[in-house]
Amino acid sequence: YIYWVNSTKVPCVGVASTNCLQVYKGEILDPTEWEFFHAPIDGFEFEPGYLYKLLLREETLAGEALPADASSIGYTLVKILQKEKDKRLVLNHEWVLEILNGQAVKAGADTELSERPRLEIHVGEMKYMGNDGCNNYFGGIIEMDEASLRFGIGAGTRRMCPDMQVADEYNRSLPEVTSYEVEGQTLHLFDADGSELMQFQRMD
Repeated sequence: YIYWVNSTKVPCVGVASTNCLQVYKGEILDPTEWEFFHAPIDGFEFEPGYLYKLLLREETLAGEALPADASSIGYTLVKILQKEKDKRLVLNHEWVLEILNGQAVKAGADTELSERPRLEIHVGEMKYMGNDGCNNYFGGIIEMDEASLRFGIGAGTRRMCPDMQVADEYNRSLPEVTSYEVEGQTLHLFDADGSELMQFQRMD
């Protein structure tokens, strides 16, 4: 059987909390349909940062000899069909907003904005979160490859702040993002027409 293995492990819960591989079973990868994978794969050594396409052999294991939390199927690596650097991982950081729709965003004592909006992207979990300058927010990513990026509908807190203009404009702009480009420490987000909506700097 052909299995794809995602480039990062993510938190999961079995008998105890741990980090799991994410896999997709099928010839053509659907990156929105990753599933947790708790079982070991004999002969396979996972290296973070790479997307794998594997040919695995499945074997039904004897039930009476299995621990209660073990899989009833054994997996053995037959062949690594593909191993590629995951180019999406350039997004896997926390970013602070510098430019919004062509205007520099400033915050601090001499402004009504206490902090600039922040965006945190979790590639392996297809999630995003952050702060819009007033409220915390979070949501799922519905499309992400080496050039395309689309944020799903988010949710967040509902606190009112003295200056909501930046927060409101920021929240209106996020759903319009369709693509991105990373240049060094700078993240550019673009709309469907190729116009830059936002520019961020990476936070170390």
